[in-house]
Amino acid sequence: MEPFSCRGIILASREFKEKDRLVSVLTADKGLVTICAKGSGRPGSKAAFASVPFMVCDFVVSVSHGYYYLKEGTIVENNSDIMSSLEAMTCASHMSSCLIDSTFQGENTREAYELAAYAFYMLAKRPQDYLIIYSAFNWRLLTIAGLTVKYEFTNNGGEEVSPGRNYLVSLIGGTIETAKNTKAGRLSGNDYRILSYDCVDALNYFFDCPINRLFTAKASEKVLSDLKDFTTAYLSVQFDRNYDGLSVLDIIPGKS
Repeated sequence: MEPFSCRGIILASREFKEKDRLVSVLTADKGLVTICAKGSGRPGSKAAFASVPFMVCDFVVSVSHGYYYLKEGTIVENNSDIMSSLEAMTCASHMSSCLIDSTFQGENTREAYELAAYAFYMLAKRPQDYLIIYSAFNWRLLTIAGLTVKYEFTNNGGEEVSPGRNYLVSLIGGTIETAKNTKAGRLSGNDYRILSYDCVDALNYFFDCPINRLFTAKASEKVLSDLKDFTTAYLSVQFDRNYDGLSVLDIIPGKS
């Protein structure tokens, strides 16, 4: 098979044999692929860039016996500023894990690639905004996977509800109820979270806003914290895995 060219985002790189690396790359057309970068562990190797995550690169790949091998590559966007912030690195690692755990096909693959490209770029440019980037990424990834809905702000009678009210939002589906139902005992257990109107409004924004505006939203510290907790819990339930990567920031003095 003839070599082919592709553009992709390096999500992870791990040692293989003594001087090689196996590189997980998210592409727009082929989805997630694993490329062997032979010799990339040697000092001065032209393939050394393959060991650095979060970069957007152009690759030339050869195929042998069903395996991909890196022939050459160039960096398009190195996103190196992510490495200057512990919060940004932690967030980027979380996003890489989510993308590796996800399975996308057809048009969804391109959407996931575009989401990742914008997310890593924004983390590199605005690492201080890691919380909004984290939550927006989580919710949009879930949306691409078909696991979210756009919520309707109505009460039980179907009447529109004004800002200032709290809601019970399900972690296992698109159900939303006014929070007064907790007192009535209608909803219980760990499948729901209480969210403010502003939080639900933010989720609706993440659901279908243009991708180039996804990470520009602003929110209060309380809303940012609640969005982080809710999208993490929702993601963990839907993907059946405990995503708690940002929790490491809670045990480091001065971090949150």
